[in-house]
Amino acid sequence: MKAILLHKFGQPEALQFSETAKPVINNDQVLIKVIAAGINPVDAKIRSGLHRSSKSLQLPAILGKDVSGIIEQVGSNVSAFKIGDEIFGIVNGSYAAYTTASPDTIVKKPAHVSFYEAAAIPTAGLTAYQAVHEQLQIKAGQKVLIQSAAGGVGHLAVQFAKFAGAYVYGTASAKNAAFLSELGVDEIINYKEQQFEEIATELDAVMDTMGGEILYRAIQIVKPGGKVVCLPSSTKDDPIALKMAEERNIELIWPMMQPSKEQLQLFATWLEKEKLRVKVEKVFSLTDMVSAHKTIESHGVSGKIVAKIS
Repeated sequence: MKAILLHKFGQPEALQFSETAKPVINNDQVLIKVIAAGINPVDAKIRSGLHRSSKSLQLPAILGKDVSGIIEQVGSNVSAFKIGDEIFGIVNGSYAAYTTASPDTIVKKPAHVSFYEAAAIPTAGLTAYQAVHEQLQIKAGQKVLIQSAAGGVGHLAVQFAKFAGAYVYGTASAKNAAFLSELGVDEIINYKEQQFEEIATELDAVMDTMGGEILYRAIQIVKPGGKVVCLPSSTKDDPIALKMAEERNIELIWPMMQPSKEQLQLFATWLEKEKLRVKVEKVFSLTDMVSAHKTIESHGVSGKIVAKIS
């Protein structure tokens, strides 16, 4: 089968379009014909060797965690799915024509939702949902700042926070202001022209996507007892941030996304009802995965990018 193989950690050019063996399922798995694969910043970190999971990754490897596709084979112990079901979810190795999955990490795709939209949501959606509801525990009436609000995780976090009844500030460039307004952001902050701390004050929570100086400035505008979720794992346990947070009685959280069938099913329901919007910025071909990784590392993506596999 056609796949993108990583033989050694490095730059995007380390991703090689190759032929490799089709995976074989066990009795507790399904075989998925991959239609689309979501591209995430974590994929690029794993590829570079900088992610914590890179240490245990056996090379050559097929990257990719987000998948949408059609079930082609079903293990003898699997009863929740049948051949021909259209699904999306979390797997290991979606940069390939076929991949295997546990029934516990995939759900059925709503018929009117495209494979590209479905492939865009698993990792970003779970990260955003868990940040809003499990780590920040956003409640109605609270004030929250979402950095990079038009990004892959950000535009979903905005919607989840609004569903919860929060007052949402969102940072973005001017070109994304209309998009954020459509999503319901209460105050849009043009980070190129405005200092967010001059507009968003006395916050209950912040979702940080940058770390460093941006994180330090965000900590200063959270009320004592508030929370900050720090998404970049590379900033974990930043001593300056920890000291500032301790002085202000603020909880800093570096989360690790956990696969959840229940939450994926919730996304499927919201997509079915057209309550949740997933923005796909660009679709790359499987053979152009190098460009896809360069794009995701540019940090200028609005919404999500995905790869067309078949």
